[in-house]
Amino acid sequence: MDMTKWKNYIWKTCILAGVFFMWIGRINSIVYADSQEEKITLRMMYYWGDTDSDISSRYLKEILENDFPKAFPNIELIQETCDNETYKKKLKVLMASDEVPDIMISYGGGFSENFVKAGKVLALDDYLDKFYKEHIDMEQQQNFIFDGKFYGICYANWKGVLYCNTELLEKAAAKVPETYEELLKTCKKLRDAEIEPIALGILNKWQGQQWINNFTIQLGGAELYKDMAKGTESMDNEVLLRAAELTEELINADAFCTDMYRLVSGEAEEMFLDGKAAMIYIGSWFTQSAEENLGDKVTVTKMPSVPGAKYKEDYHGGGSNGWIISSDTEYPEIAVEIIEWLSYELSCYQPENASFILEEGDARNEISQLSQQILDMYSKKGEGGIAWDSLMSSDRAEIWLDCCARLFEKKISGREFAEELTADIG
Repeated sequence: MDMTKWKNYIWKTCILAGVFFMWIGRINSIVYADSQEEKITLRMMYYWGDTDSDISSRYLKEILENDFPKAFPNIELIQETCDNETYKKKLKVLMASDEVPDIMISYGGGFSENFVKAGKVLALDDYLDKFYKEHIDMEQQQNFIFDGKFYGICYANWKGVLYCNTELLEKAAAKVPETYEELLKTCKKLRDAEIEPIALGILNKWQGQQWINNFTIQLGGAELYKDMAKGTESMDNEVLLRAAELTEELINADAFCTDMYRLVSGEAEEMFLDGKAAMIYIGSWFTQSAEENLGDKVTVTKMPSVPGAKYKEDYHGGGSNGWIISSDTEYPEIAVEIIEWLSYELSCYQPENASFILEEGDARNEISQLSQQILDMYSKKGEGGIAWDSLMSSDRAEIWLDCCARLFEKKISGREFAEELTADIG
């Protein structure tokens, strides 16, 4: 074979080889693309709350419908929802079974700790992204850290707020109360004017606990408050007794709405939003709903200070709700990426309750005037304490809430309340 023919042969061989490998590469690309487009399915469970007054729920719906498909085009979420109270019970049942969803909302403190101890919840530390680690507000994440490890990501924090309808107060010639004595006088004036003073739904018990919780923090401080919830400090002390007696005094003074025994928390919230009660004490998640429904008729203040309050800077609130992941999920990396993203996005939509340090320009909404008032009220805040039904283990929380309900129903006195708690949970 002469040199020219040999060169042509080599040239044709190279061309054929190039075409061959090009097609091999194209086939691999098609296979890879198909695998990239394959959907990964994850089960997600969360609550909407009893009403839309929990603004986090509304923003979550918006995020999942509009933003999530763009951020995670290959992820399909099978979503399960129910109201808040049903959700707590359902989550406990599922955690005792082998049908735990991949991603769930849970409550910080003792509520989640039981699931962690049972090995049902994934430790997140090995999967957390550097960006989220650097931007997490550690103060708000404490209720999801157990034995030094992250077992959840808090998506919002809250502060206890007394919301007041100024129009109804003016009708009764009453003022926004700043002290416990003023609160009693304001409630009496409202009753005399045939206006319901404080909206409260005791059927699901948790709204009643908030009053005792707040008074306990004011009198004994957040550190003692949390130790009592965890069982490292006895319930047998003057702080809890005094908090219960102050609450009993309000009950006997008809400070709470007449129908409180027949209302769930969501109905009590609607009562205030509809202008049928002058006040409600609840978390700051309620702010946007109050603004939307009552406009400039609503104002905010801290819980009035009680006689003997020594810890006026400690506050009722903190980071109590967050995302957790099943330890049995097939896709831990993806699940963690999702809850990081969701938690940060929720903080962006509600910067006044953010549980992350937001990057400049990431906030989706401006902080309203009322929300700014709340931030200003707590600008010098001390240590916080979330509600006892979250901080306590589930069995202790049930006893606690039952005692709260019986106190509000006038079945036991403040002293009997404290004595029963001491006898039943130490």
